[in-house]
Amino acid sequence: MLLFLLLIITIASTTSNETESDQPLLKFDQSYETVSVVVGKRALLPCYVSLQDMKNNGFGSFKVIWMKLNNSSILTMEDRAINGDSRISLLHAYAEEWNLQIDDIDEDDAGVYRCFINTGMYKTLILEVKVPPKIIDESTTEPYPYPIPSGSNFTIKCYAHGKPTPHIRILSYDQADNIQIISEQNEVTIFNTSRHTNRRYECIASNGYPPDVARSFQLTIQYTPEIDLFINDNIISNKFFFINSNTNEIRLKCQVIMNPMDKIYWIKDKKKFNHSYQTYHIGNYIISELIIKYFTNNYQGEYTCIASNSIGINSKTIQLIPSSPITTTTTTTERITTRYQRPKYARPITTVFHSTESLRTMTLSSKSVNNTYHIIILLFIWFFFSLSLVMSVGYVCLYLFSMEFLIFFSSTFCLMYMFNKEKKN
Repeated sequence: MLLFLLLIITIASTTSNETESDQPLLKFDQSYETVSVVVGKRALLPCYVSLQDMKNNGFGSFKVIWMKLNNSSILTMEDRAINGDSRISLLHAYAEEWNLQIDDIDEDDAGVYRCFINTGMYKTLILEVKVPPKIIDESTTEPYPYPIPSGSNFTIKCYAHGKPTPHIRILSYDQADNIQIISEQNEVTIFNTSRHTNRRYECIASNGYPPDVARSFQLTIQYTPEIDLFINDNIISNKFFFINSNTNEIRLKCQVIMNPMDKIYWIKDKKKFNHSYQTYHIGNYIISELIIKYFTNNYQGEYTCIASNSIGINSKTIQLIPSSPITTTTTTTERITTRYQRPKYARPITTVFHSTESLRTMTLSSKSVNNTYHIIILLFIWFFFSLSLVMSVGYVCLYLFSMEFLIFFSSTFCLMYMFNKEKKN
C-alpha cells in the first residue's frame, strides 16, 4: 500500500512538472478499451507505448505499472508481476508492448484495469468475463420426477446461471420426436396430465457463449387402463358382432394400455372363463388373445375383457352372435339286431270268374239269406210268447206247448241248415 502511494505521488509530481513546463503529453493507442473473455480461457489486456513519441517529447526512459482498480492492487511493475498470483504475467516481447496476461480466467477477475506510465498517463481497460450457462440443480426439476397421477397438474422448473443471463426454452417431444416449444420462461405448468402428456421434455439454456446446456425430463403419468377390442385384427366399435357360420377360426384380442401394468383377464356371460388365452406385449400395449378354433353353440355369448391397476379398473364387452343357425353334426351308432322269424305261408289266391247269370243267382241267394234271418227272429219271438202264455195259464196247455216246442226247434234247425248252405254257395 505504501508503494502504491509513493507511485501515485511520483506520477502526480511528474505530471505537475510537465504541465508547468508546457511539454506535450504522451498518448496511448487507445485510452479506453473493453476486453471480453470466456471463463476458463486466457485474457490479454493490451498496453502499447510508442517509443518514438517518448523520444520526441524528451523522455529517454519510462516505467509501466498495471493496477486493478476494484481492489486497488498493483499487479506488475516494469516487467515483473508482484502480487504473487501465478496466473498473472507481463508480456514485454517488444519495447513498445506492455501487455497484461491472465490465465484461467474466473468470474472474480472481471473489473477495471489501468496501465500507468510514470509520466502520469494511463490507459483504462474493462475486463468482462463471460460465463456459459449452467443449470442450477437446486432450483430445477430432476430428470426423473416421481410418478404423477393422471388428472393432476405438474410444474416443470428450469433455472440456469451465466453471464449474460441465459435465455430459457422448454421443449416437448412427442412419440415421433417432433419438437414443440411450450415455454420461454423458467417455469411451465402442465394441467390435467394424462397418458398423452407422458412424454419427454427438455430445457435448453443459452446466452451466446457456448456450450449451451440442456436438461431432459421424462414424466411418468399413472393412469387407469384403456381398452380396445379386435376380432381378427379388426377393431370392434359395436357391442354386437355376428359370426358367419363358415368362419373356422376367431381371434378375439384385448389391447390394453395402462400404467402401472397389472392384471388383465376374461369372463364369459359374467362368469369365470376357463378357456386358455395368451398374453404378450407390443410397444407400450399389453395384448390378451383368445383363439376359438371352431365356433359352436358353446362359444356364443358375451365376452368381457377386464384390466385393472392401482389407479382404477376398466372393461369392455362384445357379444358374439351367429349370423345363421349353427348346424351341429351328431354321429349316432345304431345297433341292429336280426331275429329269425318263421315264414308265413300265404294262402293261395284263387281267381273265380262268374258269368252274368251266376252273379244274378248270387244276388238272389244273398236276399234269401236276409229273409232267413227275419224268419229266425220271428220264431224266437213266437217261442217266448208261448212260454209266457204257459206260465200264466198253468198246466192246462202244457201238452200244446210241448208240441209247439218240437215244431220250433225243428223249424229253427231247418232254417239254420238252409242258411249255412246258402252262405257257402
